[in-house]
Amino acid sequence: MNFGIALEVILAFGFMIFIHEFGHYLACRLFKVKVERFAIGFGPTLFAKKIGETEYAVLAIPLGGYCKPAGGDLSGESAKELYSKQPQPGDFLFASWWKRILIFIAGPAMNYFSAFAFFVILLLWGQKIPIEKPILGFVPPHSLAAQAGLKMGDEILKADGQPIKNFFTDENIIVSQMLKSPTHSSLLIIKRHGKILEKKIQGILNKKTIIGLYPHLSTKIGSVPLMTPARQAGVRGGDVVLSVNGTKVSDWAQMAYLIRHASSNEIHLLIQKGRHQYLIHVRRIYNGFYKAIGITAPNPSKFFIKRENFWKACQLSQLRIQLFSEAFFVSLGKLITGQISLRSNLAGPITIVRTMYDQAEKSLKSFLNIVGIISLILCFMNLLPIPLVDGGQVFLCFLEAARQKPVSVRFQEIYQRIGIVLIGALMILAVFNDIWSFIIEKFHSQIP
Repeated sequence: MNFGIALEVILAFGFMIFIHEFGHYLACRLFKVKVERFAIGFGPTLFAKKIGETEYAVLAIPLGGYCKPAGGDLSGESAKELYSKQPQPGDFLFASWWKRILIFIAGPAMNYFSAFAFFVILLLWGQKIPIEKPILGFVPPHSLAAQAGLKMGDEILKADGQPIKNFFTDENIIVSQMLKSPTHSSLLIIKRHGKILEKKIQGILNKKTIIGLYPHLSTKIGSVPLMTPARQAGVRGGDVVLSVNGTKVSDWAQMAYLIRHASSNEIHLLIQKGRHQYLIHVRRIYNGFYKAIGITAPNPSKFFIKRENFWKACQLSQLRIQLFSEAFFVSLGKLITGQISLRSNLAGPITIVRTMYDQAEKSLKSFLNIVGIISLILCFMNLLPIPLVDGGQVFLCFLEAARQKPVSVRFQEIYQRIGIVLIGALMILAVFNDIWSFIIEKFHSQIP
């Protein structure tokens, strides 16, 4: 283990907690709620100093923190303790229900804004854009490209009179006319076996549309994230996929198509590791967008760095958060309704830290990206109406507003106990998943 990288992970984890609690702190100050203690970390106190009415403390283990308002709240005290005395000016319960809602929301909001800031910084810093000749890889059947008569190996020379030089920068030119209207088509000039041909591609563009324009990439695997089915089955970066469910593959898009459109979740991969070939069985799971096994393509050998201006970076960051949010809540809905398994999709603190360490080893950009993603997850998880977390407290405030009086102590005690049991059970399952995933990975890593 690299001590420098481990320290980087610990500090980043501490930052995500700090920024969350700092949001609560700022909101308390804004609404004249006294803060008795603002602490970073947990465990024994290393340093503490009282300034005004607030004690600021640094604790021994920098993986947590808390903001304790005067009078307390349900995250730190029982309902009976909270309502045992009349709230005084400056106490948390003295603030009106809507102010308390904003105080609770301020924590997740800070996680949201920090994630947004990380994504903007990464786009300003610059992202790698692959340089690939516009030569088509696998063309999925029933796609718009297939309907237009395009085939694997075709080289796109022009689209509506504009030259196409790089697949990853000029793809929008190809579909620009189609974006105007479903009746519009894009006229493509292609080269096939030395002959120049014209092809028209046309169709309605929406989330279900498969355009079918993919570059030709090999089936060599770039990376395999932690706790994915492929990782647990022993697949690693650098492996080459030779076949999927018995069908030989030589193109990444073809491989991805066969995995996503397989009739069963059981996927059989023939892979090559060095000089040896192995048949590996992987169970496909839902990743928030589609069913997958958890592999990514290798980094491009040729690329250029594209840096966005500030306004464009903000737009793209917001779009990324929007897409991630949709995937998160769709997956959450499937978890709640039992369509996908908690056993396969719930990760705990061990996997989170391992993932952060894994990305920190790759590059600072990869590390900042995963910190942004985890910050978003913290934001969304804390907004869920689960007792003890911020969203659960917001729910109680709305009940208070609807009843025009505080919710009964008895109800809050039961609500609090449900939260303790629910969060405790989820944490136990998450840690079990972490440990089991680690054991399975180590077992399958014995493949030469």
